[in-house]
Amino acid sequence: MSGSNARWFLLLAVTLGLAVLAGVWYTGSRPSATRPPQLLAVYEEGVAGTYARVNPIFDSSNEVDRDLTALVFSGLTRLAANGEVQPDLAESWDISSDGLTYTFHLRQNVVWHDSEPFTADDVLFTIGALQDNDFRGPPASAELFRAITARKVDDLTVQIVLVQPFSPLLAHLSIGILPAHLLSDLDAGGLFTDAFNQEPVGTGPFRLTQLTPESAVLESNPRYYFGEPYIQRFELRFYNDEAALLKALKDDEIQGAFFRSPLNADDSNFLDGDVSLRVLQLPSTTYTILYFNDVMPPLQDKLVRQALAYDVDRTQIIDTVLNGQAVRADSPIPVGTWAYYPSLDRYTLDATEAERLLDEAGWRRQQNGQRAKDGQELRLNLVTNEDSTRIAVAEAIAREWTALGVQTVVSTERPTNLLRDTLMPHRFFVAIYGFDTGLDPDLYPAYHSSQTIAGSNNLSGFSDPQADILLQDARQTSDNDARKSLYRQFQELYAREMPSLPLYHRTLTYIVDRRLQGIEPMPLFDSGSRFTNIREWILETQ
Repeated sequence: MSGSNARWFLLLAVTLGLAVLAGVWYTGSRPSATRPPQLLAVYEEGVAGTYARVNPIFDSSNEVDRDLTALVFSGLTRLAANGEVQPDLAESWDISSDGLTYTFHLRQNVVWHDSEPFTADDVLFTIGALQDNDFRGPPASAELFRAITARKVDDLTVQIVLVQPFSPLLAHLSIGILPAHLLSDLDAGGLFTDAFNQEPVGTGPFRLTQLTPESAVLESNPRYYFGEPYIQRFELRFYNDEAALLKALKDDEIQGAFFRSPLNADDSNFLDGDVSLRVLQLPSTTYTILYFNDVMPPLQDKLVRQALAYDVDRTQIIDTVLNGQAVRADSPIPVGTWAYYPSLDRYTLDATEAERLLDEAGWRRQQNGQRAKDGQELRLNLVTNEDSTRIAVAEAIAREWTALGVQTVVSTERPTNLLRDTLMPHRFFVAIYGFDTGLDPDLYPAYHSSQTIAGSNNLSGFSDPQADILLQDARQTSDNDARKSLYRQFQELYAREMPSLPLYHRTLTYIVDRRLQGIEPMPLFDSGSRFTNIREWILETQ
C-alpha cells in the first residue's frame, strides 16, 4: 500500500469506517400497496428550540434543523427504520468488483419543490459543497467526501470513485441533496449564510411554505416520487424549552410533542393517563458504556472484566436512576438495528458468578472483605463526566463492586478533558462515557487493534486477532446477510472477551395523537429519524 493510500485507510478507520470488495446491484421499487382514500388532515407537533439553517449539510448541530431537513430533503439513499440502506433518489446502483466504483442510477421524473427537474448536476453540486475547503459542517463528513471523486455520466447517472473500499458509504449518502439550479453560484461559505437556509427547496415528502421563529408550516408534496403523504399539512411549533412544550401539550395547543430530555415521574404518569395521546419511548442509537481499560492491570484479565460485568445491575439502574426511560444495551451495536444481536443479555446481575470468576482469577477475599492477589488489594477508580445522571450511575456501580470486595472510587472530569486527557491516552481504569456508531454498524474504529494507539477511537485498548478478522471481513463484503453474520460472530466474541460493557440506551419520549396511525417505535439515529415513514402516517378523522 502506498503512503497516500495508507493515510486514506487510517483516515476512514478513525472517522467513518471502510470497505466493500464485491460487486452488487441493488434496486428498489415504488410502494405497491393499495392506498386508502386520500384524507385531508392537519397535524401539529411541538419541539423545544428553533431552527438555524434548514440545510442537510449544516443540520448536525441543531436538532430542529434535522427535523425539518428530514421532511424537506431526500438523499441518494435512505435508511429504513432498522438502519438498512434503501434506494431513494438513486433507484439502484452497481459496485465494481474491487469495491472502488459506485454507479448510481437516478430516478426519472423527479422534480424539486419548485418543479425543476432533479439531475446528476444536483448530486455533484452537493458533493462539491461537502468537499469545499470552506465547508462549515461536520468535520467527519468533510473528510469522507473530500477523499472521493464524483463524476456525471449523464443526466441520470453518477459515478463515485474511492481510493479504498468503504461499504458504509451507502449509509452516508442518505444526506440530503441540494438543488444546483438555485445554488450553483455559491461556494460553501456563501451557502452557510444564504437565504436558502430559511427558504429551502427539496425533493422530499413535504414542502416548507412558512418559517417563523415560532413555527414551520409544511404541505404535502403532490409530486413526491413515493406518493403524496396522507398528512396534508404538518406544522412544527417551536417552544423555548421543554417545560413550555409540555404545557402546550397539556393545554391542547398541539397534538404531539417530541421530548429530548427525560420526563419526571409525575409528567410521565399524566401523559400515560391521557386517553387521547399515545406515548412512545424511542431508543437512541447512541448509548452509555462502561469502558474497561483492557491493557491496565488487573483489567487485562478477561475474567476480571467478566466478573465486574456480572455485578452491574443494568435493569435496576434503568428502573431507579433513569426512571425507566432507557433500554438495556445488550450489544455494542445499537438495539433495533439490522446488525443487532443481544449477545450481552447473559450478563444479568449474578453476584455468585462474579465471586466465582474473581476467585478463579486469583483475587480472593481477605479478612477485611477486600479482594487481593499477591498482597495487592483490588482497587479501581471509576471516572465519568460532570453529568448528574452519569454520576448517579457510577455511584450505583461503585456500591455494587465495593460490596463484591473491589474497592471503587468515583471521580469526575469535564467532558472535553475526560475524552482528550484521560480516555484517548488510556489513562484510566474504568470510565462511563457515551458511544455513537453513526449510521452504519461498522465497529472497526472502536475495536480493531490498529486503533489502540493513543488518540484513536479504540478507547478500551481492545486487541484480539479473531475480532480483527471479523471486523475487516465485514467491511469487505457488500452482502448485508454476510455482514450480519460477521457482526453476529463479533458480538458473540465481544460477550466472551468483555472489552467494555454497554449499559443502556436513553429513550426519547414521543407523544402523538392516538388517532395517528402508521407510526411505530423505532431506534433513532437522530431526532429526524422519527419521520422515516411519515408518508404512511394517517390521521383518522370523523
